[in-house]
Amino acid sequence: MKRKVTYEIRGQIERSCYFRVGKALLRVDFTGGSINSAGMTPANYTTDNALYQKAIENSEQFRSGEIVIGATEKIVEKEPADNVASAENKGNKEVFVNVTNMQQARSMLMAEPYNVSLSELQNKQAVRGKAEELGVSFPNWL
Repeated sequence: MKRKVTYEIRGQIERSCYFRVGKALLRVDFTGGSINSAGMTPANYTTDNALYQKAIENSEQFRSGEIVIGATEKIVEKEPADNVASAENKGNKEVFVNVTNMQQARSMLMAEPYNVSLSELQNKQAVRGKAEELGVSFPNWL
């Protein structure tokens, strides 16, 4: 099971760190920190890449407590993530279950094999109409 980890460097608002992976050096940019009247937000780096996680967690900075884990999230993979959306054939209709908004629906219709021009997809009704005309369905987009 994959996990998404957010690492933090407290006391810093931005920092680049290098981690050794075999003979190579891996550069990781910790960003997003801030200092204001409400306090300090530490610089952070979020990844779901197991190689990056292992490199960070095996580093001296992590073992000494300079870099800490701020949050961990388990990622449950439901379907293959080869495309922006996975397609299932149901009868003659193609169903894209991973499309959840108009931007994604528009992108699917503009890509191969549909090749619809952007000018034909200017609003929600136009996108829905073109999808219906082409036999495409986006059940998770309301």
